[in-house]
Amino acid sequence: MPDVRPRTYLMDAGEEAHEQERARAKRRTLWQYGLPAGERQFNVRLTSEALGLVGVLDELVTAPNGVYHPVDYKFSQRTTESFALQIAAYALLIEATFNVVVPQGYLYLIGERRLVTVGITPDLRVQVVEAVQAVRQMVERETMPPPTRQRARCRACEWRRFCNDVN
Repeated sequence: MPDVRPRTYLMDAGEEAHEQERARAKRRTLWQYGLPAGERQFNVRLTSEALGLVGVLDELVTAPNGVYHPVDYKFSQRTTESFALQIAAYALLIEATFNVVVPQGYLYLIGERRLVTVGITPDLRVQVVEAVQAVRQMVERETMPPPTRQRARCRACEWRRFCNDVN
């Protein structure tokens, strides 16, 4: 819903933090990925019709041996299951685009300046496919997802006005 998606303060702050982090990442070596060398690409657009997914990956690190490492920057102090699901979705997009296997991805917690490794497990791959199917069904049926149990999240959510119309 790109035509109706409102911006929030947190989205703007996160975008600014992402830009600053990209500038820092360009100056860094790849030692934190265990690589002596490699190539970095930023804001990599990935698409897979078969998966029904499109995304823009914050950073893609390619090792000299051809292994791809997706990196997603997070304006957060901790990791969540949804973050792991997102990096797994990026891994599946990379696999579909480059015909490779991506064994792991990374979440970079900007505030902590800490890299978290996420193994792209078979279970996580299944969860991505199931989540895409669930969203597709919601769109087709024009239904809303159930409200979050953590209502404090709603204060900074860009979709708040839609949920308030329904819930």
